[in-house]
Amino acid sequence: MTRALLLKTAAAILLAGLAIYGVLNFVQPSRYVVLLIVAIIFATWVYFIAIFRGRWRDIALLCATLTFGFGIIEVVSLHLGGFATTYKDRGSWARVGELGWRPARPGPIHEKKIAANGEVVYDVVNTIDEHLTRKVDSASDGPMVAFFGDSITFGAGLNDNETLPQAFADLTDRQFRVLNLAVTAYGPQQFLRALEIGEHDALLKKDPRLFIMLSAPWHAGRSACKERNQWYAPRYVMQDGALVYRGACSEAASGLFGAARALLRSTEMFHYFFESREPPIDEADVDLYVAVLGRAGEVARQKYGVPTLIMYLPDNVSTDRYRLGPAYGNEQIMQKLRNAGLHVAEARLVDPAAYPGRPLFIPGDGHPTGLMDRIWAEQIRDIVMTEFGAASWR
Repeated sequence: MTRALLLKTAAAILLAGLAIYGVLNFVQPSRYVVLLIVAIIFATWVYFIAIFRGRWRDIALLCATLTFGFGIIEVVSLHLGGFATTYKDRGSWARVGELGWRPARPGPIHEKKIAANGEVVYDVVNTIDEHLTRKVDSASDGPMVAFFGDSITFGAGLNDNETLPQAFADLTDRQFRVLNLAVTAYGPQQFLRALEIGEHDALLKKDPRLFIMLSAPWHAGRSACKERNQWYAPRYVMQDGALVYRGACSEAASGLFGAARALLRSTEMFHYFFESREPPIDEADVDLYVAVLGRAGEVARQKYGVPTLIMYLPDNVSTDRYRLGPAYGNEQIMQKLRNAGLHVAEARLVDPAAYPGRPLFIPGDGHPTGLMDRIWAEQIRDIVMTEFGAASWR
């Protein structure tokens, strides 16, 4: 191989690497990210076919063929899976700091989910305030109640007036300053890390009274870095019986093999053919989940002087993949959370027959509707008033 050919090869590999890095770090996560990476790799092999000769060209041709075949299987998996696709305004979300992906700019963000058959699942607007948190209309000052969590608390698929924090603010006559610090795909580790690094201190240190997090067993998969949407999430491990921060989940998949495995787990073919066959969360995952939430509650008490309320969603509201194994049940987990110093209440489950014609969860999506959020907000209001004495906060 001549010097000129070596330079061309190195330049192509460098450009492909930079392009993939850009996709992973600056392109909003979606079901098409893997296809985009595959396209970059395929284009690189095609370039090598054009410049190589002899055996090297044969190798490039083989690799290009395999890459193309991989892409075809991915496209077929997208079609067979019938998965809906969510679209957000370009540039509205980005990787920010240590917590992972989150809203990147204030203002309205249009979010639309389209089913595989082309039907609109939802079409909403999420308003992001100047602090890059979801807008809640509540008191401008006074006792503060902060909600943490994932897309359920953030209000995926809902307009601003239907979210859980907004429903709580409305049901308490907007006498409290209510914050929605939840973000889609977040888990207990973002809750803990945000408190440790003071991510929201400008908001949280002004008359704080209570932190609330809606959580569920599937969060154990997130805190264990097992879910594919946790690539840039904070990673915690148990070391000598203590919880230790270890950078991002991506750092646990270091090296070429780790990166390849992470890429494979992000594919639609894995999601369609293999994900449902993975074992459920195990005992170690649950122990880590409890430890992370327990530590978050400890930081909340020591740093902010407030208790933490965990609204616990039992595993029977999720898919079979998130069912608990024989080692733990919902009651055991809730008791462990209480032993860690957290206030725990099981989120109320409602018989859909009690609300005919009014779905509790968004059809074709699974997130709670505004009606379900209001039911949960009523439960939270009652707990806050009776168990935390909120009537005397002012």
